[in-house]
Amino acid sequence: MKFLFALSLLALSFSCIKEDSSSSNQTSNQNQQIVYPSVTAEMKTNFSEDWDNWRFYIGDTTAQVITSFSEDWDNWDLSAAGIQADIFTNFSNDWDNWKLSNGDYVITMTTSFSEDWDNWDINDNANGWHADVTTSFSEDWDNWDVNDNGHILDIQTAFSEDFDNWDVYGDFPSSYPLEYRVAILFVPVIVNVLIIQGIIP
Repeated sequence: MKFLFALSLLALSFSCIKEDSSSSNQTSNQNQQIVYPSVTAEMKTNFSEDWDNWRFYIGDTTAQVITSFSEDWDNWDLSAAGIQADIFTNFSNDWDNWKLSNGDYVITMTTSFSEDWDNWDINDNANGWHADVTTSFSEDWDNWDVNDNGHILDIQTAFSEDFDNWDVYGDFPSSYPLEYRVAILFVPVIVNVLIIQGIIP
């Protein structure tokens, strides 16, 4: 009887040993995918540190954004499939006040306060559209946030202080014309170009 009792205790103790779950965790971890935010737009210089000459890759569209003349930082030309526009300062060397203009849109890009390079207001007054473009932290020129009535985008350099190469996370609303998208993306580019050229502090 004692032998049967000891045998039943031994069997019970083996049944209570905690199962090593590492193998089952490993299997479930293999089935999990790490989801990274996708890049939905990019801005790149054509050649390294070729600040006059940019390509904006926005979805399936490529927009060329170049100075009208070499190192003419006041005047830029936008061209894309079926679209031509001018991007320019209101007055020569008036870095706070810009316009993107063609036959369809007049979009203003202005600092919220004079020489406040961290904070910009983008407006198409004729169509009642507005967006805020701001650095994520004060003078954090690598990281920018876009807010349009609660719709948020992140604009970041691909690598720290790699001002030739920018990535955009988040989707533009489908209703945005290309001119709106370029106006938004132009702000981080032009601020950093002007800083690199020593034109603004």
